Amino acid sequence: MLPGNHELFAAHVAEEEVGDYSVTEAGWYAVDDTEHVVLGPFISLAECERNIRDHERTQTLN
Repeated sequence: MLPGNHELFAAHVAEEEVGDYSVTEAGWYAVDDTEHVVLGPFISLAECERNIRDHERTQTLN
């Protein structure tokens, strides 16, 4: 990754945690190491991980 970029992790946000992450619905999200939501929601972990890889790939091209 480029300097200054944060690594992304897949995290499941349950219905009762929606307000904690400032999102509007439960689901899988890509969050950075500061727990800031970057991508999502996604229906599955696999979909979330694919989008994380795609996002990281496009970031290295810029």
